[in-house]
Amino acid sequence: VGSVDLGGKTPDEAERIVRQRATRVLEGIELNGPEQMTLSPGRMGAHYDIEATVDAAYAVGREGSIARRLSDRLHAASGTLAIPPAVEYRTGKVRAQVQDIASRWQEEPRAALINVHGREIEVVSAREGYELDVNATAQSVNRAIEDMGGEAEIVGEVLRPRYTTAEAEHAAEKARAAAGAPITLTYDGQRWSISPAEIRAALEVTAQDGGFRVGLNRNRMGDYLAGVHDQLTVEPEEADFTIEGSAVSVTPGEAGRRVQEEELLDALRKGVFQGRRTYEVSVVESRPELTTAEAKRLKPTELVGRYRTRYVGTGDESQARVENLRIASRAINGTTLAPGEVFSANDILAPLEYNDANVIIDGKVESALGGGLCQIASTVYMATNYAGLDVIERHPHYSELSYIRPGLDSTLWFGAANGYSGQELDMRFRNTSDGYVMVREYVADDGYLYAEVWGRPTGKKVEMDSRRISASKRQTGWVTHQTVKKNGEVLFDGVLHKDTYEPLISEEGEPIPNTEPAPVNP
Repeated sequence: VGSVDLGGKTPDEAERIVRQRATRVLEGIELNGPEQMTLSPGRMGAHYDIEATVDAAYAVGREGSIARRLSDRLHAASGTLAIPPAVEYRTGKVRAQVQDIASRWQEEPRAALINVHGREIEVVSAREGYELDVNATAQSVNRAIEDMGGEAEIVGEVLRPRYTTAEAEHAAEKARAAAGAPITLTYDGQRWSISPAEIRAALEVTAQDGGFRVGLNRNRMGDYLAGVHDQLTVEPEEADFTIEGSAVSVTPGEAGRRVQEEELLDALRKGVFQGRRTYEVSVVESRPELTTAEAKRLKPTELVGRYRTRYVGTGDESQARVENLRIASRAINGTTLAPGEVFSANDILAPLEYNDANVIIDGKVESALGGGLCQIASTVYMATNYAGLDVIERHPHYSELSYIRPGLDSTLWFGAANGYSGQELDMRFRNTSDGYVMVREYVADDGYLYAEVWGRPTGKKVEMDSRRISASKRQTGWVTHQTVKKNGEVLFDGVLHKDTYEPLISEEGEPIPNTEPAPVNP
């Protein structure tokens, strides 16, 4: 019966043997696995029918058809004939017991870790995990009940950690060796030291297939080199231009010095793990963008464009407005542009602080910060035209102005990006010459604002003119004409742009008649 041998036993002997085995099985089935456990089928409601089991065993070869009896006797004579015991149990309860065991035994593996903190480089040991196969284990218990064997196998798998303790210890030793002594940096008799604590703080341990990688964090190590960088770095001085009388002279530039930080970091990240402790800091010359030689070759050599506008007799000669002209002109004065570079009035003027002075807003004269700046832009605009450079952005004023002829003006508005409302209006031009240009602007005591463009000779000669083409109580129209010649050859002769101007509005809401327009070249 199952695994119980009853050969040659009387019914009474067989019943005693089966009862003893059934009692032992119901009390406990030994579970063999990573740990020994006992599982009690009796507590799970398992029950053997001893008498029915023995009767079934005794009936072998004695009951059934002649053929069946002969077959049973032949099998019994030549080997073993097993019959299942009469047993009742609930497989669901067996599975529940196995799942309970799994919940206590199941464990994920833990990979080894390396922690770097303070003066310690610590290894957290790896740990194996275990995954119990609930189905296979429950089937083994079921078989132990059904064959009255009394033993079952815990079926499961030991889970290996991804990174072993040995791998972590090997990497930790590498890290400890790297931070075992300070690093010395030298340059021209100067010395700097990176302490073991700083090296440890810069260590970077990353897990990867096959173990751990120990390296130096580039950013953290770069922080420790900041002092070296600051002491050895010398910024180059750009060559510049100054106007002395009627000539432009070059202010010489000077080469600087910079640390080859990337090369030094590469050497540190490699050498520190090879036991190297001393490094020579590599320093190279840092050239200015505009060298003295380039400045001499490309320097402005003569006045190529000039214009002036009157700031007295404009209807607003307040000290605040004149001071705004001085603030803005000083900011523009001396601006140099390389070939291809773009001049932006807003970029220069928007960050400055100004006084309240008269401005035109929707046709009305109001007081606001920066009154007078449009005269700055208009004067530079005309000097730029006479210099033969390309104006790439220009906007007319709302109304005709007394200090400049309509069609020759250029307004400014800093726009929402600079804390104002509305769309930005700028005056911009590009240096289309082969050399540097310098913009000069200044408020003179003769009542005029002057703008000058200095550059290299281009052979260009520019003529400008504007005339009124329409007039009504509500609007005037103007057309601006430009002629550009180069070495006597006409490059352009035509309309530069057309503008319309609304009248100024009085406090009573009536249009104010326009004054006599200013001359083209005051």
